[in-house]
Amino acid sequence: MVRRSLLIFIIVVSFLHLQAQRVELMFSAGLAGYSMGDLKKINADLQVQIPFRTQVTTNFPMTWQLGGHFAVQLSNKYKIGVLYAWNSTGSRIASSDYSGSYRFDNIVTGHTIGMLNGFRIYDYHSLRVDLEANIGLVASFLKLNEEMNVADTTFSSTTHYSAFGFFLEPRAVVSYQWKYLKAGFFIGYFVNSGGKIRNEDGEKSTTTINWSGLRFGIELGVHQINR
Repeated sequence: MVRRSLLIFIIVVSFLHLQAQRVELMFSAGLAGYSMGDLKKINADLQVQIPFRTQVTTNFPMTWQLGGHFAVQLSNKYKIGVLYAWNSTGSRIASSDYSGSYRFDNIVTGHTIGMLNGFRIYDYHSLRVDLEANIGLVASFLKLNEEMNVADTTFSSTTHYSAFGFFLEPRAVVSYQWKYLKAGFFIGYFVNSGGKIRNEDGEKSTTTINWSGLRFGIELGVHQINR
């Protein structure tokens, strides 16, 4: 067991030594827009069914996206890596008057995990332009919360759903490197197949969670200088 562990350690150290000058670790922050067509339709249908007047105060707006990636530069023109991003958005239908209040919240959280494929198309000193074709999986979690207050009585219910779907994200990145520090700006479009939601009992619905939309932001991290 000790011999096997030592062998694995030597292999890992050797790999890191060979690749040390060709790896990067970047963190990103930006804004993201979302399609969410089916969930917006749920809101519209619900408003028709409610016997009193309501208003959509929030309807899946553009929000912050946080994430990052780790990549290895396999050649001067191509790098490959793993990436992660976190997104959250939601909607609210509300109504309030002297008799009470009503609120229906629809909160969605997404975790994007995938493979980064970067292709260098321009390089001048420390300035670099890359085109990326990123692919992977989106795990989505949906929380529906309905609450009504009438006089001194409160009625509320909460339902949880989950969904899984695939994505493709073409992206352009302009970056600048100073010594080991690297900073850049990215813009792209996230294409999501839209995973069908399942309830807590595993029953699948025809409703999908679709994260498709524009993405742009900045990234900052470290990139080993090629020797």
